[in-house]
Amino acid sequence: MKDFFDMISSSILAGILIFIALFGGLYWLWMAITLGSFWMFVIGLFPLFYIVTAPVGAWSLVFGIPDWIFNFFG
Repeated sequence: MKDFFDMISSSILAGILIFIALFGGLYWLWMAITLGSFWMFVIGLFPLFYIVTAPVGAWSLVFGIPDWIFNFFG
């Protein structure tokens, strides 16, 4: 029974991480296009910055774009 719950919790965690990595990164690029920010788009393409851009993109997808994105890139 413990293995079953470990498997379920691992699957849920994997789903959340996939959501953050895939949709967060894509939404970051979409925000860059809609804001018209070339440098924001370039930053979103580099895998090194994906550690920051994917979670911020996922946050923005769920809760809205933070003000600091507009201030920094807009």
